[in-house]
Amino acid sequence: MDILGQILWFLMFTTPLLIVPLVWKYSKYSKAVRIIIGLVLAILLSLLLYFSSLAIIFRDGMGS
Repeated sequence: MDILGQILWFLMFTTPLLIVPLVWKYSKYSKAVRIIIGLVLAILLSLLLYFSSLAIIFRDGMGS
């Protein structure tokens, strides 16, 4: 289970690198709106992964 927490932790850092180009490619809005939408989605997904990884890592004490 700790391995899953570590995977989510590292995915948190790569999320903006994946989400922003995907929104840029598939969105039909202006450039500024595409960037804002991509950054907001990346931040939300990063926060979700952050809290999920912390919940997994510290569920019974770190390393237990």
